[in-house]
Amino acid sequence: MDAISNFAYSINSELLTKVSLLLDNHIVFVLVIMALVLIKESRNAKRLKIFAALLLAFFFATCIKILTGVERPCASLDIPNCPSSSSFPSLHATLAFVVMISFLNKRSYWMFVLFALFVSLTRLVLAMHSFRDIAAALPIALITYNIVDVLWRSFTWKRLK
Repeated sequence: MDAISNFAYSINSELLTKVSLLLDNHIVFVLVIMALVLIKESRNAKRLKIFAALLLAFFFATCIKILTGVERPCASLDIPNCPSSSSFPSLHATLAFVVMISFLNKRSYWMFVLFALFVSLTRLVLAMHSFRDIAAALPIALITYNIVDVLWRSFTWKRLK
């Protein structure tokens, strides 16, 4: 494991571990993401755009996971209940980064930056991912949000004509 991943894994905080395990639950994580979008974005069209970007990012990151087959750090550390799925890239971080990017032009952006960084930290603390897995999530989020944004504008422009 790299130095950053090792450092995060060595953090010994019971509260951080409990919150990390809570966010590790896919249902809880999706509910948190949905709640943040629904609470902080009032425009339905933008909400739909964000959810479309989240779906596309999930699809792309899952395809990359299947193609790469990178072993999770927890597997080499013999941590119980380590998932057998690929580590690269982190789906949690990818989705958190998509939400962060979605709020780039809002005052609440920095809250989403902190949320995305916290989610990323939780993945490292549990040794589910390495720093490389987290770092790869950001360009995937940027690319997928940009694709959705371009398609969204194109579709909206054609409807307005």
